Amino acid sequence: MEAQQAEIYRELSKGKTARFDRKLIELLDGSARLFADLGYEKASMRQVAQATGFSLAGLYHYVSGKEELLFFIQHHTFGVLTEELEAILARPDTPEAHLAAMVSLHVRYLVAHLPELKLCATELDSLQGDYYEQVLVRRQRYFDLTRQIVKRLADDGEPTRVDPTLGSLYLFGMLNWIVMWFDPKRNDPAELSRSLVAFFLGGYRGGGGEG
Repeated sequence: MEAQQAEIYRELSKGKTARFDRKLIELLDGSARLFADLGYEKASMRQVAQATGFSLAGLYHYVSGKEELLFFIQHHTFGVLTEELEAILARPDTPEAHLAAMVSLHVRYLVAHLPELKLCATELDSLQGDYYEQVLVRRQRYFDLTRQIVKRLADDGEPTRVDPTLGSLYLFGMLNWIVMWFDPKRNDPAELSRSLVAFFLGGYRGGGGEG
């Protein structure tokens, strides 16, 4: 079992777990939905097994317990987001275009993986020790890449209202809160992305000062 878990971790670290094991992806998806619905603390491994169609023995083939399952969900989510954002930034483009692509990436991922991003927004502190530190490193990398975009917006000659770090925190405040109200029947992801970018740029820029 330990060898299997070590192999899973190596593949998760690459970001693209979907290429590795569809059963693991099904486990992460189903567990994220259960944790998001019931709350991580209230959900049991037996309920995870029932919700995902795994036997308890099958669950422990992949994970050592509930905390490791939460770790895998968050570690994989930020691995994929970071990898795709790195690909976006590798393309030569304006900071405005990179910002629009970053927001679109985040919103599209949210639409497809709402429970996972909800857990990432609310359950980081449920991880302890090395699990917490490893996820925090990935979250920080995603933030730093986004801050690079926001800083370039400040460096292109137009005055900004706040410094890039604070502007990036405001941006993630908007992005992270979407999980609390998003409704696929009411909200069009493309329009949501466009309006969020316009709203952010309108507030981030504006002639300087406190305005």
